[in-house]
Amino acid sequence: MDKESLKKELFELYEKLERDKELYKEFIANEDKFLQDRGYDPVEVKELFQGITKERNNILKGVLEDQDKIIP
Repeated sequence: MDKESLKKELFELYEKLERDKELYKEFIANEDKFLQDRGYDPVEVKELFQGITKERNNILKGVLEDQDKIIP
């Protein structure tokens, strides 16, 4: 599965977690098992989300630096 498809599936899964209390309880009990039971590699999922977080932080950092130059 390519990264974009994986990312899309995971975002959909995490959105379901926000709405389904029982699913969320299962996730909280054992995140790795929850992901494995659904056919995902927990390490790959965590790396993907860390990469997304890092990318978003870099974008935010750039925006804040640009704003700092505009507003003395």
